[in-house]
Amino acid sequence: MAMQDSFVNTLLDVPVGQIEKFLKDNLQGETHLEVIEQNCTSGTNFVRKIVITVNNLPVIRATVSFDSKKLAEPLLSALLGKKDGIGAILTRNKIATRRNIISLEPDSDGTVKRNYEIIDNGTVLFYISEEILLANLLANKNGR
Repeated sequence: MAMQDSFVNTLLDVPVGQIEKFLKDNLQGETHLEVIEQNCTSGTNFVRKIVITVNNLPVIRATVSFDSKKLAEPLLSALLGKKDGIGAILTRNKIATRRNIISLEPDSDGTVKRNYEIIDNGTVLFYISEEILLANLLANKNGR
């Protein structure tokens, strides 16, 4: 059922860097992306946790892993600033990337789980594990 919803399918197809804008344009209420935490796990490897909320309800949670030595200085500086999402940072720096889906699974708890890589010129820049909270997402869509 959840994967048949055309809104969810459209969301899953939104290009890298456009998810927050898509949610703002298509859902009723205030949309915010917040970096919950970002830590160095070892050497040059980092993990970043974010949540996107609409009307204070979490609609997407994501964990992003990256190796800082693979990133250009402007990207790394923006990431370490912990203010913006990865897509916004890539867009602002005019870096055209593609998403390589590793897995996409609806879960019995009302979520869709997606794991993917963000790739630039054959190099994996980010590995993202994402959880889309369908009840919260669709509640905001239906309220529109």
